[in-house]
Amino acid sequence: MERLGLLPGGLVLGLLAGCNWITDADVAARAGQVDDDGDGVAADTDCDDNNSTISPATPEIWYDGIDQDCQGGDDYDQDADGYVPDEFVGLTTKGVKTSGQLPGGDCDDAEPLVSPKQPDTFYDGIDQDCSGDDDYDQDGDGYVPDEHIGLATLYVPTSGLLPGDDCDDDNNAVHPGVDDVAYNGYDSDCGGEDDYDADGDGFVPDDYLGLETVYVEPSGNLPGGDCDDEDASFNPGVAETYYTGLDEACDGFDDYDADLDGYVPDDYEGLATEGVEGTGGLPGGDCDDTDDAVRPRAVETPADLVDQDCDGGDSSVMAIEIEGYTWINPRSPVAVEARDRVYISVATEKVTTADDDIWFDAGFAVVWDVGYIVNDAGLVTTLPWSKSSYDPSNYSVGAGHDFIVADNTLYGALGFSYTSSRAVRIVSYPLTTGTAGDCTAQTTADYDAPDDVSLALDSGGRVFAVACDGGANGALTYVRVDELTASANADVNQTMSGGDASATACALDLDTGPSVLANVDGVYRYGFDPDSPAPSFEGDQAYTYDASDLDTWADDSGTTTVIADAALRRVIIVEGDGNEVQLGTALDSPTIASASRTGDGSYLVAWVNSDASVRVAWGSEIDGWTYQDVTISAGTPTGVAAWTNGDEGIVAVTTASSLLVGTYAF
Repeated sequence: MERLGLLPGGLVLGLLAGCNWITDADVAARAGQVDDDGDGVAADTDCDDNNSTISPATPEIWYDGIDQDCQGGDDYDQDADGYVPDEFVGLTTKGVKTSGQLPGGDCDDAEPLVSPKQPDTFYDGIDQDCSGDDDYDQDGDGYVPDEHIGLATLYVPTSGLLPGDDCDDDNNAVHPGVDDVAYNGYDSDCGGEDDYDADGDGFVPDDYLGLETVYVEPSGNLPGGDCDDEDASFNPGVAETYYTGLDEACDGFDDYDADLDGYVPDDYEGLATEGVEGTGGLPGGDCDDTDDAVRPRAVETPADLVDQDCDGGDSSVMAIEIEGYTWINPRSPVAVEARDRVYISVATEKVTTADDDIWFDAGFAVVWDVGYIVNDAGLVTTLPWSKSSYDPSNYSVGAGHDFIVADNTLYGALGFSYTSSRAVRIVSYPLTTGTAGDCTAQTTADYDAPDDVSLALDSGGRVFAVACDGGANGALTYVRVDELTASANADVNQTMSGGDASATACALDLDTGPSVLANVDGVYRYGFDPDSPAPSFEGDQAYTYDASDLDTWADDSGTTTVIADAALRRVIIVEGDGNEVQLGTALDSPTIASASRTGDGSYLVAWVNSDASVRVAWGSEIDGWTYQDVTISAGTPTGVAAWTNGDEGIVAVTTASSLLVGTYAF
């Protein structure tokens, strides 16, 4: 509607004089009938009745800054969601007072459900919140789960190009490329590896055995034993490369002991294995580190062309100290078998056992079970059958000693030197039940300590002992104990001195006589009456051998006597029927000898030569003899003992500070 204007000149005055004044109220009252711009929309609904292109009936043209349809909305917010595209931020709309203030960021101004205020629904391919992020990368770490690789996001032009392998799309700290922290239980880099297997070798350290890894299924089922989880070349599945000083197989063993026999080749003695505590302390001497049956202390199998004990050849056996024992002057070893056990007994001034027990002036036996005769401290027990727990000042043990078994009881005899006398102690030690017996028979005169002691029992259970020495004050002591109780007295105790009583070796023989054998200008046999309270000893020379050592034992075949004759270069075995067996070579000069007989009549014989070498022989008079050297690891031999059952064998050698043992498998 056109409003009235001023008319020229007096006409106005004339009109004013003849008409009433039209007020704004009159104009407003007529607005519903007025359409000044002729656009067909009354002025009261037309937001600009002077412009025919603007009215509620006019289609809106977006983003031209004009509110053509008179809706009063911002012309740059087509979908009326309160956000405008970024390029229209701050632009006003003509006729709309509040326009130009809406925030930008609307990535689809035709869709009211797409704007920065909308919550984004991930994995539907639409960027509802117009963040510009790939809809398949929820945590925004630049990686998508594998099932969404290549899928594009509406409104995000560069989408669909992100790499996959995101194993947790809710956590932006978990994705490929992250530095994985081992042992926290998370597969942070989505590599699919067990987090407790840092080096990826398929094994975990024992501390993490069974622990599962988040994002990895299955996990927690890898085997343990990995000793270096930073290096894939160290694990229980790796073949060990020996002598490198590294434990590649993580077996915890010394790398220089390939056959795990407890010994290393000499070249590697003292070398430690990296990462394995306690290594580097194994002894050397292993001459074949590929065979655990070949090593020092191994059981030697004679004549098989294999040097099992690594003493330098198959023609010898090595006698080595039993580990764990310390000795002072062990002497006169005796070998005895009883109830499937083997005893090597000695007289010793002092012994410290593997259990740190200390015994003085002792009769002490080292014991094996038959079938387990090896030089291994773990398979050895002990029997201190006569001992003192303190170092006595009024007596000391002598060289003389004997040890036998009868009726499931062990019997031992020792010779002692007192301040002004000497004594013979006899001890019984039941192997089953019963009370041990002990009797000490002491002389009344000052005699030398016995060089030799021999022990025997008769059929009535009486115990006999004879002790002799060949010094300037030589004497022969004879003892009989009718009943060896816990604290028995000798029923007969007499000492004879003089030329016939002076002998360095003596032996009892109750089956032939009874008699005492003594090396007095040959071997003399002195008969006596065992029932007499004061027997006399009379006899003649029984053997012309220049015996430096005598030994006897009694079995079903009678009494067997073993004689060492250095001058003849022979060991002579006199069997119970009187048959004599001689063995030895031109290399030998036996001064001490011991023999053991098997059930088939063959022998194992051991002796010490005058040059301190030790030799053995096994066989029989019919089948012949095989000779072998005994290698002594240290010291000068002072005594020897032999035992065999035909399958196993022992050669025991004493020195001033050692009991050495060589073992055989026949």
